[in-house]
Amino acid sequence: MEALSKNEKLALISDDHKRKKVEEILSCLLIDDVKIQTFIATFEDQIRLANSPDENLRKRTNLFWENTYVRRLLDGNENGVFLGMDLGGTNFRIVLVRFKDGCAETTTKYYNLEKELLSGPSSGIFEHIAVSLQSFLQEETLPKNEKVLLGFTFSFPSVQKSLKESTIQTWTKSIKCTDGPGLDSVKLLEEAIEKKGGLPVPVDVVARISDTTGTLLAGNYLDKNCRIGLILGTGSNAAFVEHVSNIEKWDSCYKDNEDSSLVVINCEFGALGDNGCMDFIKTEFDRELDQHSNHVGSYTFEKLYAGHYLGELVRLVLVKMIREGVLFNGKESDKLFERWKFTTTHVTAIESDKGTDSTKTMQVLEEFDLLSVATEEDVMLFREVCAIMSQRGAFIVASAMVVLLHHINLPEVTIAVDGSLYENHPKYHSHMMEVISKWAPKTMTKMMLVKDGSGQGGAIVASLESKKRSSC
Repeated sequence: MEALSKNEKLALISDDHKRKKVEEILSCLLIDDVKIQTFIATFEDQIRLANSPDENLRKRTNLFWENTYVRRLLDGNENGVFLGMDLGGTNFRIVLVRFKDGCAETTTKYYNLEKELLSGPSSGIFEHIAVSLQSFLQEETLPKNEKVLLGFTFSFPSVQKSLKESTIQTWTKSIKCTDGPGLDSVKLLEEAIEKKGGLPVPVDVVARISDTTGTLLAGNYLDKNCRIGLILGTGSNAAFVEHVSNIEKWDSCYKDNEDSSLVVINCEFGALGDNGCMDFIKTEFDRELDQHSNHVGSYTFEKLYAGHYLGELVRLVLVKMIREGVLFNGKESDKLFERWKFTTTHVTAIESDKGTDSTKTMQVLEEFDLLSVATEEDVMLFREVCAIMSQRGAFIVASAMVVLLHHINLPEVTIAVDGSLYENHPKYHSHMMEVISKWAPKTMTKMMLVKDGSGQGGAIVASLESKKRSSC
């Protein structure tokens, strides 16, 4: 990111004292080469701890760095009918994939979780899913006597024990069930199906994966060079194809009879920095946001850039600028001063304005009762804060992709990305590619949107398990 002294927009501020004050407020947001280098080194240090055969060393990092037990990718010879189930927040989807010689025909249906289910016992959520699965299978024409394999994409931090078995660590996002942590999500689903009277078609739940693993597999179906799945939406996480030889704890923790030298790792890097290792990049705005978040002291890395937080980070900067008298002549807005009122949707709208056209910015200002007091300079600053915070977030997550690309160490790699932030923000892709091309120059990297790929990925992992079973 360029130094603020070279920022052409801020150079337009006519009052020298005001310009210096603005630069002083915004300077902490800059991600320069030194910070990127420090981040890369810090991330690698945390990975080494996570991969250590010494349990005491592993406890020193907040990276889960989970073995997904997915050891293969698609080879283009898949056949059969498979189900995928994807639960990642307040809605979920069921996917049916029909493979013929590696080509997939996909049917997807979407379902919502009622608000009261989000804070009750976890059984309520899983029973609702079971009833929805019953309905879905009744509508589809499937043979009644042939077992269908299902892969369950469960997008909440979990400790994976096998392809099928895992233990929920915590609920995130909008789900705050009274129980769940310590339980197995697949068992909860199977118990709910049994309680609701079974299914019209025999179904075998064979895998639990994260949404990142699902996105990676869906991306691999579209592009055989895909080796990373990245979620950039309300929350954020990644999965990638790692060399077993890079995992020091492999023999002591995961040794198996598989002949594959690769394994998909679920990074679960949202909590990177909970141990303080990311303090060098945190600002006063990050710290204030954390203090007023649902999970204080947790998900440090995710809070630096993910969609649930980007708008609030921008808001906190704007509030400080107003209080310092350098924005809107110090006039306060009750709406803007309300926590979490300014969202990432507002940021992406403002960032969509091009050149001198500030139409969408004006609409946002009007929504927050600021249009009548905004000068031309205020509009410019409003836009520039969104631009700088967006670029900061993109640079941070792109630096994490650089580390994964170094581990993969291939001449061509595609990153499959799903999530509303990446899909809707007009500049996130280009900002990320700027960092990736500079810091991972030996790999020709492509990023592509794989919308709703995690559900299809559940069905794909079921197909991989079917192929494994048939070869035994």
